Amino acid sequence: MEFLLASLLTSAGVLCLYGSWRNWSPLRPWGTPAGWGLLLASGFAWALSAASIELGVCYALLALTAVAWLFVGINRERRPERAQTVAAATVALPRLPAVAKQLLLLVAVVPLAGAAAMYASTALAAFLPWQQGNALVFAMLLAPVLWGCAAYWQCADSRPLRPAVTMLVLLAVSAGALKLL
Repeated sequence: MEFLLASLLTSAGVLCLYGSWRNWSPLRPWGTPAGWGLLLASGFAWALSAASIELGVCYALLALTAVAWLFVGINRERRPERAQTVAAATVALPRLPAVAKQLLLLVAVVPLAGAAAMYASTALAAFLPWQQGNALVFAMLLAPVLWGCAAYWQCADSRPLRPAVTMLVLLAVSAGALKLL
């Protein structure tokens, strides 16, 4: 019974708000406050009908959304389709130097930056005076951040060789440091 009352209050609240928005004459002076008041009352009704207040708030918001979408569907406009007069487009393939540049950027961003980030975070975690579990968690959390920073630097730098060489050096130093352990 509470479910039916809550559904009716939600529907009436959305109807009042909709009528106020559409400037229906009977709802002009009091449509908006009445709509919000009914929606507030429906929230209490949903809280009473549910097992807990948290579920009641969720049900109230879901019901409000569902009823509002019903009014959106009712209010839709049907327009006649216009004839499409789009000129045929030609496909221009990129030139070989542009494709090569993008492939090199892909190689620098994905495997090179990823490997440098993994090795650097593992090497840094290995030299920290922490317990092994904490050091591994630190390395696992630091690696994606370093990878993202390195990838951003590689994509944003006007001279793409500078970050690539830096990542290669970082990768070699980190791998050498891990080999010493």
